[in-house]
Amino acid sequence: MGGYGSGRYGGRPTTTDGLTLNFAKLLRDRYLRPGQDSGGSLVWTNTRTGKQVGSIGYQASLGDEAGRLRLSYTITDGSGEKHASDGWVELTTLPQPFGGRRWWFICPLTGRRVANLYLPPGALLFASRHAYRLGYRSQRETQQDRALSRAFKLRHRIGAQGGIGDHVPRPKGMRRVTYDKHLRRIWRAEDIVDAHGEILLSKLKGVEGWTTDQRR
Repeated sequence: MGGYGSGRYGGRPTTTDGLTLNFAKLLRDRYLRPGQDSGGSLVWTNTRTGKQVGSIGYQASLGDEAGRLRLSYTITDGSGEKHASDGWVELTTLPQPFGGRRWWFICPLTGRRVANLYLPPGALLFASRHAYRLGYRSQRETQQDRALSRAFKLRHRIGAQGGIGDHVPRPKGMRRVTYDKHLRRIWRAEDIVDAHGEILLSKLKGVEGWTTDQRR
C-alpha cells in the first residue's frame, strides 16, 4: 500500500509521511479485483523496522469500468482525540492505447483521477497529493540525506543491520563473488556519506565560536 515515513525533513508533509494507497499495488496484490466484490483489512508496516504503523478496513465493489471503495478507520489527532472515518471513494477507468483499461481513484477532495491517495499526519481523509499539497521526499532531502538513504538501502538489501562503517556479514548461501559485488556498492555509497560528513564538519569549524568539545 505504500511506505510510511518519519517526517524528519521539515516543512510541509511529503508523500512518505503518512499512509499511501497505490491502485496498481492493490490490484497486483488482489485486494481489488475488477468484476468482483472484496473486503478485509489493509495493513502498513515500517519498511525499516517491520513494525505495524497503520491499518484500515475496506470493502470494494468493482465492475468492468467503474467501482467504489469503502474505507473505515480511526485517526488519533495530536491532542489524543480519536476520529472515526467511514466513507466511499469512487473508482473509474480509462481505455489504454493497446487495449485494456487502467484504473484510477477519484480524489474525494478535488475530483481528479489519481493513481495514489494519501493520508498525511493530521488529515482525516485519504485524498490526492494535490489536495494536501504534498511534496516528494526527494525534494526535501539534502545530498547527505540521499547518500545515507542509499547506503542503508544497500545494507538492508542483503540483511545487514549495522550503521555506516560497520561489518557487513555475508548472508548464508550467497556466493562470494556476489557478496563482494554488494560490498563494493556499499563501500562506494558510504564513502559518499563520509565525504559529505567531512564537508559539514569543515563548515562547522569555520563558524566563529564553534568547538568540537561542548563540555562547559
